[in-house]
Amino acid sequence: MPAARIEDAALIAVDWGTTRCRAMLLDRAGAVIAEADSADGIGALGGSGHEDAFNALVADWPKVPAIMAGMVGSRQGWHEAAYVAVPTSADALGGQLLRFQTSDHRPVAIVPGLVLRSETRDGDVIRGEETQLVGLIEEDPDFNGIVILPGTHSKWAVVAKGGIVNFQTFMTGEMFELLARKSFLRHSVAEDADDLAGTADFALAVRRTAVEDLPFLGAIFSVRVRQLLNGVSGDDNLAYLSGLVIGGEIAAARQMGLIEAGRPIRIVGSRTLARAYVTAFNVAGLEAEAKDGSALVRRGLVRLARANGLL
Repeated sequence: MPAARIEDAALIAVDWGTTRCRAMLLDRAGAVIAEADSADGIGALGGSGHEDAFNALVADWPKVPAIMAGMVGSRQGWHEAAYVAVPTSADALGGQLLRFQTSDHRPVAIVPGLVLRSETRDGDVIRGEETQLVGLIEEDPDFNGIVILPGTHSKWAVVAKGGIVNFQTFMTGEMFELLARKSFLRHSVAEDADDLAGTADFALAVRRTAVEDLPFLGAIFSVRVRQLLNGVSGDDNLAYLSGLVIGGEIAAARQMGLIEAGRPIRIVGSRTLARAYVTAFNVAGLEAEAKDGSALVRRGLVRLARANGLL
């Protein structure tokens, strides 16, 4: 298959988060012609200068339409894109893209987030991960199961019959950072360590919270106790803490009914984080398959652009 050429450019797909802005120049089939990224995340821009940052990033590319996902659609972003209620589908989400033109008349669309309204749970929101969910549905239209998007705020989404029907956020990554860097447990863990999920301490901690049902708030104090009574190293304790929070997430999801027998599980995220979650699920006696998050972002943006007539 011949390589995509600059003259075949039809769309710019942008994943614009809090810390980074990544753009892909695509042809009409969705193949990548060129890529560019910058540190002009939404957090760094401080609520202004979005058009200048975007233009600087794609200055050498043709002036084709652009579709964007992520925090670019938040209140601090370029334009705020309203949330779409679940259950929803790729077509419904694509039909509600926020569209506008830049000062030089380039068509731009921003993907809306997702909202779940619930009297029993007080609601939930997603901003950015919806595009990866659309990408997974496009890749596997018959998938019916759970999609987990781990990170600072880990998302669990129920996908069924080609749509997104439910989701739940767990503040797992942020809790790990707070405990490891800000709480008194910081004196019992290392600042960093390699391959946390590949250690026996990680597996032990997952068993504690995800298999043996040790309550998370009771389990985390053992990080300090392991150091005081057993002389456990900071590296091993960091892996143990990581296993406790991920295992606690799995336990909470099971309690909420998100984990059911026979329901397939997909993990979408960076290679390292996805591997940690797959390991944790295996320790808990569950099977999970890791997927490339970057590839699904591109696939999802292409699908939404087509649904809205941008491509």
